This record gives sequence, C-alpha cells and structure tokens, in this order.
Amino acid sequence: MLEAPFSLGLGSRNEESLTLCYLVHQAGGWLMVDSGYNDRGCYDALCQQLDALGISLRDIRWLVITHYHPDHSGLSALIRAASGARVVLHRDDWNILQSIVGSSEEWNIHGLIPWVKSLGVPPTEIDGFRQMATFGRRLFPMGLDVDVLLQGEENPVGDSGHLRAILTPGHSPGHICIYDQKDKLLFSGDHVLVEITPHISPSHLTSRDQLRQYLAALRKVQHLDVDLVLPAHERPFGHLSRRVDEILDHHSKRLEEVLQSLFGQMLSPWDIAHRVEWDVGRWDQMDATNRVLAVRETVAHLQLLEQRGQVAPVERDGVNLYKLAGDG
Repeated sequence: MLEAPFSLGLGSRNEESLTLCYLVHQAGGWLMVDSGYNDRGCYDALCQQLDALGISLRDIRWLVITHYHPDHSGLSALIRAASGARVVLHRDDWNILQSIVGSSEEWNIHGLIPWVKSLGVPPTEIDGFRQMATFGRRLFPMGLDVDVLLQGEENPVGDSGHLRAILTPGHSPGHICIYDQKDKLLFSGDHVLVEITPHISPSHLTSRDQLRQYLAALRKVQHLDVDLVLPAHERPFGHLSRRVDEILDHHSKRLEEVLQSLFGQMLSPWDIAHRVEWDVGRWDQMDATNRVLAVRETVAHLQLLEQRGQVAPVERDGVNLYKLAGDG
C-alpha cells in the first residue's frame, strides 16, 4: 500500500488527504491501482515510497484506475511516461475524463453554471461551485493516453490470471473494483469505504440514474468471498457484507429525510439540502465545497425518488422544484 498525499485541500479544508494506492505483483512486473492527484509533491512522495521498497517506476507494467476522479487518475499520465505502464480505465469514465480535460473552459463551465442555477442555488453561492470546478481541473491528468479501455460488466486485468475488474457504477459511471479471487482481496476504490459513505454526486456530465446504479452495485459485491477490502481512502477492513448493509441503511434513511422535507411544500434541491442532517455539521457551518457536495447528493436522492414515483419535478423560472407525487 502506498500513500499518495495531497496537502492543499479543497475550499476551506486544510487537512492533508490521502489516496491509498496499491501494488500487486504480477508475472511481468507490478500492477498499480490508482495514482493520486496531478501534483508534483504527490508524485515525489510516491517515488520515495517506491525507492524505499526497492521498486523502480519502470517495474510498473499496468496502472489500473478505479475511476476518473483526479485523486485516482491525476498522476496516470506522468507515471505512464516514466514507466511505460499500460493505463487501464473503463470506457464510461474515459468519456467523462476526455470531456473535462479536453474542454477549452474550466471543467465545462458553460454547462456547469446553468445546471447549478437549475438546482435553486442562489447567485451569491454560485461562485463556490465555480471555484471548485476551476480548482479541480488542473489536478486531472493532461495528455493521457489510455491503453486498455474496459467495457461491460467484468474484465480480466494484469497477467496473473486471478484479477478481474468488476463494473460498480454510482460514485462515477465507470467505477470499477478489482477482485482477487485467489487471495480473497477486493480493491474497492471509492465504492465501499470503512467509515464514510462515498459521494453519489450527479453533475451536468453524468446520468440521472447514479444512486440506483450505486445501490445495485453494492449488492453486486456484497457477497463476494473476501477476507480483506483495500479501499482508496481511510483504511483496509474485513467486514465487507456488514459494511454494505450499513451503507444501504444510510441511503434508505436519507431518502426518507428528503421525503419528509417535502410534506406540504415544494422545494428546490438547494432548499432540501438545508433540511437534511449532514455528518460534516450544520448547513451554516459548511464550507463551499461541502455545500456543493451536499446539494449534489440531494439531487441523487431526488432522482431516485422520482424514478420510484414518490416525488415529481416542477420547473419554474428555470429552477427544478420537487413535490410529493400526487400533491396539488
């Protein structure tokens, strides 16, 4: 396990965050899972850890990216250039990554701002969304070529014969977990974490079906024969099935909270997010980054409730409002 640090933080957060990357020995060298942000300090820290292990960058033959987010994909272009490693990513996430780094504007701002306004975000708060997008784009890999584009539900990776990538959409459309059936390991990326619940955050670049896909993908991996889960954040753990039950229960309660907020009134996602209880603290104490994530998570739950026929959207003056289905 390697620790890819990133100390600049997002928004007003100033604590150091880590992406946990992994090396798996293969017949032809090492397979690396995830890479950390596109940040020189992060790159140097990984190189120092490799040196301490007596492993050269040139020994890395595969770099498997669990999903396109910059704390997982960011250094992939640099590592590929230094090592010659074959970069592996699911096609559904590659399409989004190309859109982000290929845009002439910061993270497709021309599409982001109208989408944000449709959520009921007031003009005074829109700059928080803009800053997050502007800050984030430079952390993605620039000039990346992907050597292996995964497609469909399952794909073998590496050359050991016992690693397979399993499509687990939700946190991102093309998120994958890597299952080592022989050694009973699951490299879970951001799909299953030991304490926090992964963000399910729709944007103007993703589908309207993320939460339903995520809950289904949790059940897909829940009963795999796994002794140890190796996630991309926090720490490894062993209780996969129980942890999946905990996350499913969390989302069930959050869906009920959203429904409760709509009794007798019609609200925007921004207004609903005010009324939901968040683990990071009260709404008036949140920084811009956490407000962005809270509103997007609220959208994910509203979309699932709409699919289930429990809420109905109403568009007014460019803002998407929601009411309980059947309410006048």
